[in-house]
Amino acid sequence: MITTQFEKLMMYIVLMLFLSNCTPENDFETPALIIEEQPITGTIIDIEAVLGFLQQEIEKEGENANLIFKNTDNIISGYVVSSDRASNFFKEIIIQNKSANPTAGIRILIDDSPLFTSYEFGRKIFINLNGLSLGIENGIPTLGVLEGNNIAHIPSFSVKDIITRSNEITSITPLETTLENFTDRLLNLYIKLNNIQFNKNIVLDENTFTFAAEPNDKFDGERIVESCKNGRTTILSTSTFSDFKGLKLPENQGSFEGILTKSFLGDAYNIVLNNPNGLVFDINNRCDPEVLNCVLDQEGNTLLFQQDFTEFKSSDLGKLGWINTNTTKGKLKYKIGEFNENKYAQITGFRSKEGLYEVWLITPEIDMSTSTSEVLNFDLQAGYDNGNILEVFVTNNFVDDISSATWIKLDVAIPRGPLNSFGDFIPAGPTSLSCIDNNIRIGFRYTGGDPRATTRYHIDNITLVAQ
Repeated sequence: MITTQFEKLMMYIVLMLFLSNCTPENDFETPALIIEEQPITGTIIDIEAVLGFLQQEIEKEGENANLIFKNTDNIISGYVVSSDRASNFFKEIIIQNKSANPTAGIRILIDDSPLFTSYEFGRKIFINLNGLSLGIENGIPTLGVLEGNNIAHIPSFSVKDIITRSNEITSITPLETTLENFTDRLLNLYIKLNNIQFNKNIVLDENTFTFAAEPNDKFDGERIVESCKNGRTTILSTSTFSDFKGLKLPENQGSFEGILTKSFLGDAYNIVLNNPNGLVFDINNRCDPEVLNCVLDQEGNTLLFQQDFTEFKSSDLGKLGWINTNTTKGKLKYKIGEFNENKYAQITGFRSKEGLYEVWLITPEIDMSTSTSEVLNFDLQAGYDNGNILEVFVTNNFVDDISSATWIKLDVAIPRGPLNSFGDFIPAGPTSLSCIDNNIRIGFRYTGGDPRATTRYHIDNITLVAQ
């Protein structure tokens, strides 16, 4: 019994000595995980240089040329500026050569998803170019593997041998620019646009559009964004697979942070968000253009321009100097309609199956260099009304492009029509143009999307008289 008690006492003393010599609690915390930087072996060249190589090839071989990298140790590095976390990008990452003030960017096609788990926003990566090809796909410099004459996705099993992740993750400073400064040199860069808003016809009243959840949005929802500085426009493109496609567009104005790219056809600049947080529309008031405010003088009797479309067919518009165009590249345009032997210019987006349209009907050039007290009149009929989506503008510096002209909105009251029938023809005017000089054109802009904004309009009896 004595021996047993002595043994217990000795065990107690040993335990106390052990506890008194224990290290502090912090010494048992899990050490920080440090991933050893993989060595980069090869010649690192700038993305800007690689794009220069491609342009040289295009100069020699034509616009469809591809640059093929063979037996090279060239490597490019860059910072990831895209993210597929919100599913607005798919099987691609965009990198640029600098985290601030970048000068070149490139798109990389990768046959894997998701990619944000490995290539986070701001992560620096290195890409071994050997075996890859660079070309222009949909207007965008794109890196991948060559299939036929097209750039295809890098197979997922090859990625670890081609792309090396750096330990560096840095903040990305967006490159501030403006719509009028868009050039191909800015493609694939993370940019910022200030003082912009969505076109009022797609965000006001009860017909506010979603980002990409309208019935006729196919693959992408396209929404018109305009500058509060000069009215220039571009398109915000959002995938119909994005997590935020069902959100409503903001009504006020603010800024955009995202990537400059091009449309599917590669013929127009588009901007793309990584996620909806890239839109900070926190300026409550809108910047819709002020209307032209000329003094309305007594109408004269000198007829400068007249058109009632009596002798017109739809095909005659272009032949007789009118411009009839859809700037969003759809098929919807104005046409000549007729009812009870009365002809007029007609437009409706109903059943067009176009999720977005901006259609212009622009008069031939009208000389006002020697006249005074000019007054515009025309008749307008609205029907099947689901939104006031027609506007009238004037310009005196039109050359050959709608986007480069300065358009001034006219103070024209657009009539509202019934929901399920036609209204009456109502005179729109008189509207004074007496403070505009030289050669002018008048533009009728129709902006909406099927089926949300498809009001039908008929335009007739356009006259411009002067003293």
